[in-house]
Amino acid sequence: MRAVARIAIAPLGTLLLTASSLATQAPLETEPSRSRSVAADEIHWQQQTPNLPIMIGELWGDRNADGGFGEFVRLPPGFASKLHAHSGDFHGVLIKGIWVHEGPNGERRNVRLTPGSYVRQAGGEMHVDRCVSEEPCILFLYQYARADIIWPEQQRAEKGPAK
Repeated sequence: MRAVARIAIAPLGTLLLTASSLATQAPLETEPSRSRSVAADEIHWQQQTPNLPIMIGELWGDRNADGGFGEFVRLPPGFASKLHAHSGDFHGVLIKGIWVHEGPNGERRNVRLTPGSYVRQAGGEMHVDRCVSEEPCILFLYQYARADIIWPEQQRAEKGPAK
């Protein structure tokens, strides 16, 4: 019985010694760092969609797939969105400008959010966004699901006819 135990332990000990020696080796020079910093003047701004004047600066993740992403969003002065929703929740922090984030029934219609303000928007809930400052509104957004826009008529169609 003891001979069997020694045979089983010997390969395990060799594996542990090999793994510990690999763990102490320096990482390869070609391995990219997971750390990252982006200066404000290095943000690559691109138009969100051809028919909207919203600009985005992607930071991480894939905004077209589920799994989470972070980005900056720039709304032009005087911008007012139409009533819309998104599939997933998003978390937003206003960095610059004055933003109004209005709920589904006009809730918080005239609440002017200033830099440092936070919004959590529930997925599927209709809302309106407005930039009411004379300068662009810049927000940081984090979203768990893909970045999509759902218009009221789409949401009604998905729910089916009223009963």
